Formats: sequence, C-alpha cells, structure tokens
Amino acid sequence: MGLFHGLAFHPLDGILQAVPHVIALFIVPTHFTTHLGLLFLEAIWTTNIHDCIHGKLWPWMGAGYHTIHHTTYRHNYGHYTIWMDWMLGTLCDPADDDWGKTK
Repeated sequence: MGLFHGLAFHPLDGILQAVPHVIALFIVPTHFTTHLGLLFLEAIWTTNIHDCIHGKLWPWMGAGYHTIHHTTYRHNYGHYTIWMDWMLGTLCDPADDDWGKTK
C-alpha cells in the first residue's frame, strides 16, 4: 500500500466519511481541541489497520483482520475490536489458512 493511496478516493467520499464526526458534535458537545485529538487518533488507527502489519493483539482489529474485510467484504466489520464480529458470526481469523477458499 503506497503512501498516497488515500488520494485515489473521490473527494466526495472523504467528505461523506467526515459527516458522522460533524453530526456527532451536535449530539455530544465536545471541545474543539478534544474533537481534533479524536480525529488525530482515528487517523493513526486507520493507518494501523491499513499498513499490512498484523500485530496479533487480540481482541484488537489488526491489519490481518482488516485485509480479510477488504478481500471478502463479508467478514470483520469491526472498527477497533473483533467483539461484534465474534458475537454476530462474521469474524474470520487471519490465522486460518482456508479463509480465502471456503468463505
């Protein structure tokens, strides 16, 4: 994954992904600096799950789980953890050798 792959997205896609953050400011009043800090932490997290280095730190959603999400589009929907995928049956572990063949 290259450094500038984010530029491959349409600008409208980036704007639409930011809309929930703006709406959240009206629902949960947050100090502007806190809001910027949370956006910064989310940018770090997004880099973490797209950098192709799977840390294998259960129950956190690592790059291995997220790669499966982008490959099958039917598994690993969690953002930070794998809890909801585990509970709803959509979890696919990157340690399973046959995830790309049978699922």
